[in-house]
Formats: sequence, structure tokens, C-alpha cells
Amino acid sequence: MIKIIYAMMEDHKAEDFEDNLVFGPGEYEIMLFEVPVKIEVNGVMEHCPEYTCILYKPGQRVHYYAASGELIYNWIRFNCNEALYTEYFLPYGIPIVCPDFGCYVTYWQMVANENYWQYNSSSYVNEQLMHIIFHRLHDYAMSSDPFVYRDVFIKLRNLIYQCPEEAWTLEKMASIVNLSTRSLQKFYKEFFHTTCINEVINSRINQAKFLLAHTSSSIQEISEHCGYNSIEHFCRQFKKSEGMSPSVYRKQPEILDQADEC
Repeated sequence: MIKIIYAMMEDHKAEDFEDNLVFGPGEYEIMLFEVPVKIEVNGVMEHCPEYTCILYKPGQRVHYYAASGELIYNWIRFNCNEALYTEYFLPYGIPIVCPDFGCYVTYWQMVANENYWQYNSSSYVNEQLMHIIFHRLHDYAMSSDPFVYRDVFIKLRNLIYQCPEEAWTLEKMASIVNLSTRSLQKFYKEFFHTTCINEVINSRINQAKFLLAHTSSSIQEISEHCGYNSIEHFCRQFKKSEGMSPSVYRKQPEILDQADEC
């Protein structure tokens, strides 16, 4: 269910206006800018053209200001059942350009009108209109770039391999790319042709192989260094990946040669 908290059309802000805040619990907001704007994306201020739309989740930092001159934008703040929202696989905090602004903004105006008569409402009409807004935004994102979040996915993958010892969970990875866990799993597999959980396992096995070949650390120490809480779990995953136990792997002639070189 979607409940509209407030909807504002053509909100005008002075040239020196700058918004820098964090939304409260349960509050989502979607913004549609009518002029070029500077928006913070993953810690970097990006220049975005007119007709840029962006969706924020509860607790996410929001930072933006006009690229030049007066800021004009539309915004809808709402509460939402995440299962309803995530069916559209929309990224949080990622700017998306809307090519047919004139048509798209009509649905926003209809939400504002409906909310005016039923303030703070969860009307059937508004819920259907928000479905249309989400659906069209998804289409805009996919038509402009099927992987509109390519950079953040690459960043996540690099982090997984740089820090295999981290306690990687779907929730933690999803928070890095500003997606739901469902969207993370779907798009990660489309982009890298593997699951993000398999990526975590591969990073840990690669790290374990390096440590087995180049250090004298015990199997227990290596398992802990690679993020495993159980040596039994580590040994099972290692054998499944390499076809042998960590101790047998360490005794392979080519591995012993690498150890001698160290």
C-alpha cells in the first residue's frame, strides 16, 4: 500500500537554496526537476540535466541544489510497502532522465490533485497513479542505460574482492548499491553472470588459496581471515570449489614451490 504524505508541484526555490538532509523512518520521496540540478550521488556532486527524476528511501541522505538560477522541481513524499515498490527494480538515489517530461509530469499533477482533496491519503486512485509513475520511471532507466547503476555494482564487486573477510550479507550489499535485496540479486546476476553470494565465496576461496601458498598460517587462522566463523564450513566450501581440502591443496608441488620462493 502507498500512502501519500505530501505532493508539491512546481516548487520554486531561490538560486542560493541548498537541501542537505536525511529522511526520517518510513518516508520515501521521489523528485522530478524541471531545471538542471546538482545532486549528490554516492558522495559525489553530479551535474544532472533538466527533467531528471530521483527516488530516495528512508534514512538516505538527500543533497541537491540548482546548477544555475532558480530551482524548480516537483516532489512526492510517501509511505510504501517495499514489496510493492521493489517490483519495479528502481535504484535508490540514482538520477534518471525522463525524456517525455510533459506526459510524465501529468501523472504527478494528478497525484497532487487527488492528495489535495484527500490529504495524507492512501486512496485507490493515488496508488494506481504511483504504480504508473514507478513503471514509467523503470522504463526510462532501462531505455537510457540497462545498467544505470553500473558504477556502483563495479564498486561493490571490488569491495567484495578487496575485503573477503567482511561479514557480507544481502542486506549489506544492497545498502551499498541503494537497491532492495531482490533487485540486487536480479541485476547483479544479469551484469556479472553470477550471484553476489557466489562472488563472496569466490573472493574468500581466492584469498584462502593465496594465504595457503604464501604464508605458514594455520587452516583455522586462514578460515577466520577469510571471513568464516566455522573451520568446517570453510573446508567444505574450499573442497567444493577446488576438489580437495585446504591441507591437501597446500601440499601440492606447485604450491610448495611458491612457498619456497617466499
